[in-house]
Amino acid sequence: MVLTDKKEVLKEIIENADDKLMSLMIALANEYNDGEYVYSKEELDFIEKRRDAFFKSGKKGYTVEEAHENIRRNYKNGL
Repeated sequence: MVLTDKKEVLKEIIENADDKLMSLMIALANEYNDGEYVYSKEELDFIEKRRDAFFKSGKKGYTVEEAHENIRRNYKNGL
């Protein structure tokens, strides 16, 4: 779906949204726009440790597109 199609879908969702959904969407947009998250030393160490373990394992990773498709498929299947 291209960006213009996504915007149209979002416009329809907004037009039919109740107060709870609008509050959630505003909170999500605010969080998205609030700037970059600053990771602690412990978080960075953990991320690097997980990354290194993954590369050493030889397992196959996913592209961003594949990851999104897996998430969408799981969502549609109720997982």
